[in-house]
Amino acid sequence: MEAEKLGGRLHDARLVENYLGFLSISGVELADKMTRQAEATGAKILCPARAVRFELSGDPKLIWTREKEYRARAVLLAIGVQRKTLEVRGARELLGMGVSYCPVCDGTLFRGQNIALIGEDEETISDGLYLSELVSKIHFVPGTLKPHYKGESLEKLLAKGNVQFWQTHEAVEIMGSNVVEGVKIRDLNSKEEQKIGVKGVFISGEKTPVTQMLTAVGVKTDTLGCILTDSQMQTNIPNVYAVGDATCSRKYQIAVSVGQGVTAALNIIKKLTETATKRLG
Repeated sequence: MEAEKLGGRLHDARLVENYLGFLSISGVELADKMTRQAEATGAKILCPARAVRFELSGDPKLIWTREKEYRARAVLLAIGVQRKTLEVRGARELLGMGVSYCPVCDGTLFRGQNIALIGEDEETISDGLYLSELVSKIHFVPGTLKPHYKGESLEKLLAKGNVQFWQTHEAVEIMGSNVVEGVKIRDLNSKEEQKIGVKGVFISGEKTPVTQMLTAVGVKTDTLGCILTDSQMQTNIPNVYAVGDATCSRKYQIAVSVGQGVTAALNIIKKLTETATKRLG
């Protein structure tokens, strides 16, 4: 069941170069290959179909869309996260053409280049530390006078030596025609604007799991809203599993989510087979 596009956020990835078996492939093409393989093995994919209500404690599990009720012996949740978006000119238009929300996914595309990093929390600092090992220079633009990262975290990033910190600035426009060519920043105090030449813009910040409907029906999450699972990706509710970004593995990589999905699927098969065997016996 997929709410909008088969493959979800894979469609935002211009190039995927860290998934085993593909030296380089677009996110759209990889999503299409995954979809066709799943359908070839018998999977029925519903798209567009958005879940609006759950009852997960009983057997069968019940899931409703606006059109229909679905019943299942087991449920695998792969609902992703809601990311912080940057609402400035060029951010949406150049997404996948130099604008990225995933440094781990796209950082290698900008090896040796100058890039801008926009964000103001600990996740941003972590992304900056990763990118500093790849790019030539980082222009770090927090966008606020009251950031949420720790002072010692910032010092660790600036110690890398290739980070220029625009402490009192915010991004007001990402410039470029077909690809990113620069970013316009504005001083929050003086309101003066200037342009910085960069090849990429990474928009960073804490990702928020979209789990409110699930916690309402008993799925346990941590203080950040991340779904809690055991080593087999099962939640606190029997036969309800969760994988991918909503579990907050902090990796946000396709391979991680796929591996979690395989782990959950194998355990679902094992448990349902054992249950069927007991009933026959």
